[in-house]
Amino acid sequence: MPVDRLLPEFLQREPESDTDDAVLHECRHCGSKFEEPVDQCPVCDATEIATYKFPAADEAETDDESTTDSTTDTATDPDTD
Repeated sequence: MPVDRLLPEFLQREPESDTDDAVLHECRHCGSKFEEPVDQCPVCDATEIATYKFPAADEAETDDESTTDSTTDTATDPDTD
């Protein structure tokens, strides 16, 4: 493949460090998995490709922590009135 066809695509990509989310592309017909997005499965030629995006581990932990930190028990004990 000529370099002049690959260069524009390469230059338009975002740096991998900016996107910490894990992304998986999977053929819905044969189950083949790909790291890069594809329009057609090179294994079975199907065009139904599913894309799954998984948040980075540190983002998921931050969401869990903020949920537990913001939840406080404000009920009063009826026996202390």
